[in-house]
Amino acid sequence: MGGLFSSSALDKSTLDRVQKQLVDNSVDVGDDVLECSLIDNERGGTFYVKFSRLETVMRVWDVHCSWWDFEFKRQGERELTALQLAAKAGVICPEVLASGQVDMYQKLRHYMVTRYIDGARDDDWEEKEPPERFARIAVRILKKLSSNSNLTAEALVGQGLLRDGQSISDFPLPYMPEHHDILKYLREKALEINEPHIIAAVEKVSDMFTDVEPLPCGPCLVHSDLHPGNLLLDKEFQLLSVVDWEEAAISDIRIDLAQACLACDNRDLIWTLFEEETGMSLGSAMPWQALVALMRFMVSAQIDWYESQGREVPDKNLSGWESLCGDAEELLISWDILPNPGSPGSA
Repeated sequence: MGGLFSSSALDKSTLDRVQKQLVDNSVDVGDDVLECSLIDNERGGTFYVKFSRLETVMRVWDVHCSWWDFEFKRQGERELTALQLAAKAGVICPEVLASGQVDMYQKLRHYMVTRYIDGARDDDWEEKEPPERFARIAVRILKKLSSNSNLTAEALVGQGLLRDGQSISDFPLPYMPEHHDILKYLREKALEINEPHIIAAVEKVSDMFTDVEPLPCGPCLVHSDLHPGNLLLDKEFQLLSVVDWEEAAISDIRIDLAQACLACDNRDLIWTLFEEETGMSLGSAMPWQALVALMRFMVSAQIDWYESQGREVPDKNLSGWESLCGDAEELLISWDILPNPGSPGSA
């Protein structure tokens, strides 16, 4: 095994096992591994692996926090199932060539190998391109996801994703089809943490839905982290693939719409475009944006609570959560859902 290998790359025995599985899956990779390098070391690791006849990306998962379930432990199954559902909905996403488990860093971990896509993640769209470009691409993706908006337990059984008689709690993706389900989860976590201002925040967001009870949209696959950095583009800014489905869930499409709105300077643009192109009446975006922001902030609150209890936080990438949750907290403060720490009586 010659070629270029980084010091933090996969070891030979792991690559040999993965290569054998690819061959067993009738994937023509050739005889040699020419290059293996670490792309991203968050939550396990993402590796570029170049075989003599094929370029691939290998994803290895570690346990990490999620705003759907703080201690969710099925990341590998979750992303694989999400990619399967996304492909059925017609969303362009990575082609899975192999998956399984490998012994890595003294622990058995799930992995997935996908075909390498020669594109770029563009995190600087707002500097280079008008927000309308991201908005229109996002709406095309969300229209496809919402087209399969009947992912009930019975439908999942019919698609072979859930065995007949199996509980929905055994499904690899978090299943919260309505905003009521999400609020119930947030309320339980807030009571566990027992911080009065967080409990009050959940009730404020709940009241926003009570004031304008939304019409049901039906449960569908949601990406939950749709922003420019999770879109692979070519040089003409054409979409090549939607990546990073590790936060995917079955829920209301307005969760994805609200999240995408928060990733865009013009927070009403994506919501309005989606209504125009689908003819759907979604109601006010504000309660959904507040719900998404609160889901993210709750991760930060739970991390603080775990640490105060002397418990180990199930995620090693706390810096990433700190940035994301900090932005959510600022929004919730600006909307008077959370108290301003600097204001009198906020302690």
